[in-house]
Amino acid sequence: MLASNHFLGTARTDRAEMAKTHKEAIKKRSRRSDQELITDLKSQIREVKKRQQFREFVKSPTVKSAVKALSAIDRALEISAEHSSTTMRHALSDARKPLVAELERHGFKVPKAKLPRGRRPKIS
Repeated sequence: MLASNHFLGTARTDRAEMAKTHKEAIKKRSRRSDQELITDLKSQIREVKKRQQFREFVKSPTVKSAVKALSAIDRALEISAEHSSTTMRHALSDARKPLVAELERHGFKVPKAKLPRGRRPKIS
């Protein structure tokens, strides 16, 4: 009996010590000032406006046709790779680069294509 009471006594003290250290570990919540809230909300507004502009950009018919042209160029690149037409692959990759640059400039994520590697063949 004595041993079990002794064991319970140490468990209680351990719990009390753990509670003290836990309370010390928890810091009081620091509330943000009004100015900090205003700056955070302004940054959120900027992000929402940016997403809105991107949605409008994507909905425009010029961008839709540019994306279709880009996917057609990518398909043509794959077909020319199957038929090992290196001159056509280089010409298609040259046509693809300005489209990709313009779309990426506006925040559009363009998938990477398998562009030709190696030397450009001489056109005679």
